[in-house]
Formats: sequence, structure tokens, C-alpha cells
Amino acid sequence: MMKEGVFYVLIFINILVGFSKGYKIEPNELPNARVGELYQQSLIITGGKVVDKYFHLKTNLPNDIGVVIEPSNELDGYNNINIKGTPKYSGKYSIEISTGFYGKGDDELSETYDFIISE
Repeated sequence: MMKEGVFYVLIFINILVGFSKGYKIEPNELPNARVGELYQQSLIITGGKVVDKYFHLKTNLPNDIGVVIEPSNELDGYNNINIKGTPKYSGKYSIEISTGFYGKGDDELSETYDFIISE
């Protein structure tokens, strides 16, 4: 009977570990950009496959700043995001990313970055 109890405890622990959320976006911080200099940084989302239709990007970057934020390619989808371009203006901006994941129920990930462009 004791062995059976240990068996069920081990199964329960495996289930909990299997459902743990290991989602993250790297890097933790964005390197600063400089006006007039090419900037390129990738944001890598790990821990599951991002659901494209649940990927949301919110930023206060001006439309004409010269920097775009987009998926790196079709294969990686929204798990690999590129921030690239040559900034025209200095300032402190924010980039907020939130998403859900395939096969993970209502699991979500949200991260807000400071994007600093200096002269």
C-alpha cells in the first residue's frame, strides 16, 4: 500500500512539473539605440509555440521614427521578433508584447520593454 501511495505522489509531481509555465522572452532588457545608427535586436520567445492571432504588440513609437518591429520569418512565426531600423528621433519609448501559446489553455506571457534612443 505504501508503494502505491509513493507511485501516486510521483505521478502528481510529474503532472505539476509538466504544466509549469516556462515561458520567457529574451533578452530581459533592450540595448540602447542611437539616432542615425542602424539598430537591430531580436526578441526570442521560448517555452511554447506562440499563437499568431493572440500575439499583441503595443508601442508608443512614432510611425515615422525609422524603426520597425516584426516577426523575423514565417518559419519561426511570432517566436522570433526583430526590432530594426535607423532611428530618426531620440526619446524613451515602450514596447509591450503579450501572447498566448498553442496547446497551453489560457497560458499567457506579457513583457514591457523600455526602448531608449539617444542622440
